[in-house]
Amino acid sequence: MVVKHEITLYDVRSTLNPPAWSPNVWKTRFILNYKRIAYTTCWLSYPDIGEVLPAVGVPPTRTQKPFYTVPSIVDQTDGLRIALSDSANIAMYLEKTHPLPPIFPEADPGVQLDYIDVIEAHVYAPMIFMTVPSTTRILEGRDLDYYLDSREEFLGIALEDMFPPHKQPAIWQSLEEGLDKLASLIDSLPRRGRHRRWLFSATDGPGYADFVLGAIFCWFEKAGPMGAWNRIRYRNGGKWEHLVEGLQPFSKVL
Repeated sequence: MVVKHEITLYDVRSTLNPPAWSPNVWKTRFILNYKRIAYTTCWLSYPDIGEVLPAVGVPPTRTQKPFYTVPSIVDQTDGLRIALSDSANIAMYLEKTHPLPPIFPEADPGVQLDYIDVIEAHVYAPMIFMTVPSTTRILEGRDLDYYLDSREEFLGIALEDMFPPHKQPAIWQSLEEGLDKLASLIDSLPRRGRHRRWLFSATDGPGYADFVLGAIFCWFEKAGPMGAWNRIRYRNGGKWEHLVEGLQPFSKVL
């Protein structure tokens, strides 16, 4: 008997078409598409996240405001109902319930998680200061008002103080040096034959870290400073552009 999965993916809306921009949600969306799991996206306004998610049984992600975040999923499978939050938790759940194709090609999730630690330290961290303030350009109405009111409390710094002109050269330098360090790590990884199709997997399929880095680049392209993605996409021998192109088959927004 075939098990039927009906998954609802909760995401935050924007003025983009399609609205998807959140890096954490892109991590989950890539996995759902890659594993060919049927799902639908429920688009939420920022102010409604804290009401809608607990109402459908999703557990809180954090112990401080905002308690509830996206991505969250509700999986209704043959009468069972599983509600989950946090992209890493969701990834582990989807790998367990849909093991093929795998997102942990080494069988040990710790290998991919170690790669992700490097990605977050050297790429995501400097991008935060660049992209959080520029995200205002893809929000409007209640979403923009909520975002402006909550980001300073959430991050501990005013948006206007994150990426002002006098800080931009140092932040750009931090990002570019971080990409160089990540590229050096990738170049040191074992290859299968002469070529390595994916940055963090020696198999024919991507690893979880490929999805995580790809999700960060999607966020940077869609919500980052204008032209910022073009500044880095061909850096380090075109690794980053190659990754984004490779992920296109798994980029559908359903």
